[in-house]
Amino acid sequence: MKNTSIWINNREKSSQTIKQDMEVDVLIIGGGITGLSTLLELQNSNLKTILVERNTCGYGVTFRSTAKITYLQEQIFMNIRKTSYENALLYLASQIDAVNWLKNIVHSYHIDCDLKKVSSYLFTNEEENVAKLEAEYNFLSQNHVKVKKTKLEGINNILALQVDDSYTFHPLKYINHLKAMFSDSIYENSKVTKIDKKDGYYYSSVNNLQIKSKYVVLASHYPYFLIPFLMPFKSHVETSYIGAKRVKQCLDISAINIDKPCISMRYYDDGNNCYLIYLYQSFATCNIKSIKDNFDELKKLQKFDYMWSNKDIITNDYIPYIGCIYKNDDTFLIATGYNTWGMTNGTLAGKILADIILKKDNLYISLFDPHRHINLNKIVRLPIDLGCNLKAIIKSSKGNVNNSKVIYTKKDGRNVAIYKDEKEVEHIVLNKCPHMKCGLVFNEVEKTWDCLCHGSRFTLDGKCIEGPSYFDISFK
Repeated sequence: MKNTSIWINNREKSSQTIKQDMEVDVLIIGGGITGLSTLLELQNSNLKTILVERNTCGYGVTFRSTAKITYLQEQIFMNIRKTSYENALLYLASQIDAVNWLKNIVHSYHIDCDLKKVSSYLFTNEEENVAKLEAEYNFLSQNHVKVKKTKLEGINNILALQVDDSYTFHPLKYINHLKAMFSDSIYENSKVTKIDKKDGYYYSSVNNLQIKSKYVVLASHYPYFLIPFLMPFKSHVETSYIGAKRVKQCLDISAINIDKPCISMRYYDDGNNCYLIYLYQSFATCNIKSIKDNFDELKKLQKFDYMWSNKDIITNDYIPYIGCIYKNDDTFLIATGYNTWGMTNGTLAGKILADIILKKDNLYISLFDPHRHINLNKIVRLPIDLGCNLKAIIKSSKGNVNNSKVIYTKKDGRNVAIYKDEKEVEHIVLNKCPHMKCGLVFNEVEKTWDCLCHGSRFTLDGKCIEGPSYFDISFK
């Protein structure tokens, strides 16, 4: 078994890195689906645009995705409808548009990414949730969605909803194709460590060099450089556990339930083997008791060939933040908080961000505005999200108290964590996340150091591979 995402088998060589000072119109920070979608949307403009990625494009959250392209998204519409039917309807329209945009991009640019049309299912196996699915059916059918009530074969369920205009794909093949198309504008292994603004321009420090730009698009998973935005008050981080196993037959379906624990599934044919990709359980990161125990729960279900985890940002009103970070200033933009649906929302974000920069009208700008009005969902969720963040900070201070292979100590006057691998080689890192100084726990399945507070992740020897931290924790 490989303790990594199934998509990693298609890794490509790194692109160029930043080697000199530059001046551009737009600087995009982050090489996942959001960053590359934004770059794509700006290519036909007169704006000089570049994208910088601290590691390799697609190797953050994107390659850990189950890569489903659907608008049938668990309880999203139910949650949004609690405070605004109009917002739920607009969000539905945005996701249908995003599915079609992504499909059209694949076809227009002849991208070989295993795009496959599938039937998408939303199901329950609990009597108490049948009424919720009935309400969801009414919402969708009343708003011209071709949906039907059925049962999903091969899995326990009382009722399922089915739509047929959904897709699955290979996220890294998609990213790598876009990366090849715009290789002259992409710089990998180029880490931004500081952003200053002066005289109407941004000055970003990258690899000890400087990029001057009129616009900055922060397309990282968890936004950084944004202390005034107070993300911990507006969201929490959720961790999911995923496995992929060879099966005899690929079915043209994807599915997710509305019960607990969360179950999500799809199939993938790599040309040689057929795989079932199966997600089991999602936890607010603050409630994780043991990373290894959660992987062990997944192992009990199937014998997987691949196993990995993913982190998602859940916003307190269930709508992503896409747009201007500062009021009345369209020069610094973000996209984050996709509530586990990054493939559609990352594509949608690219369109919205580009339209803001190009001063074009876009139906969805106000819905996703980071400064949208406070509603009941935000009021209810704010203390819950804040409590979850505080709980994560407290829990992280204890480290891996039950892991005999991890030692927390001081070395050269600094607090460090030491992990001994199977060959008794010591891997020493600083034991605090540089983002907000939360303690780190060792993920012994994927062999990474993880921050329970906001999702930063580091390699065995301390290289930052996932933010919001933008510094390493290597001990030197």
